[in-house]
Amino acid sequence: MKRIYLVALLLLTTLLCVSCGTCKNSSKINLASLDGSSWELTHMDGIEINEDAFQTATISISKASISGQAACNSYGGECMMYSDGRIKIGDIISTRMACSNMMYERIFLAALQEAKAFRMDGANRLKLYSTHDASGQPSLTFKRK
Repeated sequence: MKRIYLVALLLLTTLLCVSCGTCKNSSKINLASLDGSSWELTHMDGIEINEDAFQTATISISKASISGQAACNSYGGECMMYSDGRIKIGDIISTRMACSNMMYERIFLAALQEAKAFRMDGANRLKLYSTHDASGQPSLTFKRK
């Protein structure tokens, strides 16, 4: 009889853990592997970037800051990344050169500013999400340079 209660308790605990999402985010991200890394934008809102139509945007991560090229202009800002996948990007500053296709740059910088979570897809893919739980389509997807 005790065995049945134990199995039922184990199944109930597993069900609660999965339904709450606590198991999904339990793996920690090795932040040391991101320090000093450089990335190139491949997708915005799930749409692959056509390099002919849009000069590739980049991001570099170093300790508590990010910097890069937002197609036309250089940018930088404070960035806190946490091993549970949360990200907090402070105010972004950028140069103010005028180029063609500035709309893409504005969308890129807005998505970067709104990022709330990140996930690594292997060692060479970085995905930023506008939701805290990294659900849905990533806002920005990068490949390691």
